[in-house]
Parts: sequence; structure tokens; C-alpha cells
Amino acid sequence: MRDTIKNNKYYEEYLTLNEKRLKRFQHQLETLPPDNALGRQNCVAFIANLYWSRICALYSSGARITEIAEIYPQYIKYLVQSGKPHEGYFDVIDAVSLCVLLKAKECLPDLKIILQQTDMRDKLSDTLLSNLDVTWDVTELDLRCGWFSDFQKCTITDREKFLKTYISKKWYRAHKDASWYNSHKSTANIYVGYWSFDVAAVAKIYNVPDSKDWPYYPYDLVHY
Repeated sequence: MRDTIKNNKYYEEYLTLNEKRLKRFQHQLETLPPDNALGRQNCVAFIANLYWSRICALYSSGARITEIAEIYPQYIKYLVQSGKPHEGYFDVIDAVSLCVLLKAKECLPDLKIILQQTDMRDKLSDTLLSNLDVTWDVTELDLRCGWFSDFQKCTITDREKFLKTYISKKWYRAHKDASWYNSHKSTANIYVGYWSFDVAAVAKIYNVPDSKDWPYYPYDLVHY
């Protein structure tokens, strides 16, 4: 177990239900007529969200990183087809961050399409993507990632302190508009763990000293 809020039984039940829902909606997608474009797009978007929830729940439950690495390309395949990430920018930056953490370069073509079709490129997403493809241009836009611009201004010796403070005191609150915010309080089984994949990806590419003790920090993914 990596998550400290829910127990093993919770995740076993959640993952079982998640798998059943994935099969049901994948079957539904197969039966939808080709000319039902809106219905197919909505179904694809829901499948993408189910895959993302599965990735988070697997990590929270203590699953092997290799198992997550096998699922991640499926998530990206559906995400690029959906054209509308469930969580908007949060989904986009998490998708790019996880690509960096898993070193899933085979997903780069689809990730580039996602960034372009959603118009959600910024300094953080572009910096992460350019770490995998040096030909990718980096924009200076930072309206949604001011924390990353502040991080870049830090000296090398101050970067560890900055990331530790940000993830401990600011990261969760910065996501108060996400549908998963405070999901651990819900009576429905919708909680899959709180993980800062963006901070983790930044720590990885900048070789920032880190710790398993940082809250919300997917340490095992950084060191995969």
C-alpha cells in the first residue's frame, strides 16, 4: 500500500468495479454506430477517465510500476480520441508528467496531439515534453504553472526546499477546482489517491533530492 487514507480491501473492491466498468463501456463503444460521433466521443472520454482512475488506484494500492506502464498507453490512446480531457488542464499535465516518469516515448505523438488540440500548452507541459523530445519548442506561458516558473528561479541548492514546501503546503489546495478534490470524504467509492505527478516529473528531470516522506509524492514512480 502506498496510500494512507484507504485500506487494501477498499482498493481491491474499487479495482474490481473499475475493470467491470471498463469492459462494459468498451463493449458499448463497439456497438455504437460509426455515424454517432457525439455518442462515441463521450464514451471514449469516459473510458479514458476510467483508465486514469485505474492508474491512480493501482499506484495507491501498491501495484508494480510495470503494471501501470502497461496500462498507460491505453489511457493515452483513448485520451487523444476523446478530444476533451475530463479534468481539462489537470488531466493534460498529469498525462505528460506520467509519460516522463514512465519514459513512455512511444506515447509522444499522441501527447503532442493532445497538447495542440486542447490548446493547453504552457511552460511546464512543454518543458516536460522537451525532456523526451529536444525538438519540441518550449513556450514561456505560465498562467497555470506559476509555481514552476518560481522553481526555475531557485538556485540548485534551494530547489529541494522549494518543492518540499510547495507539495506539502500548496499543491493540494491548488487543485480545489478538480472533481477529485476532497473525494476521500465521499460516501461513494470515487477516491483513488492524491498524487502530484507534475512535481514528481519536475523533481526527476532536474535531479532534485527527494524523500518518500513528502505528502502526495509518488516516490516510486520518480525512481522507476
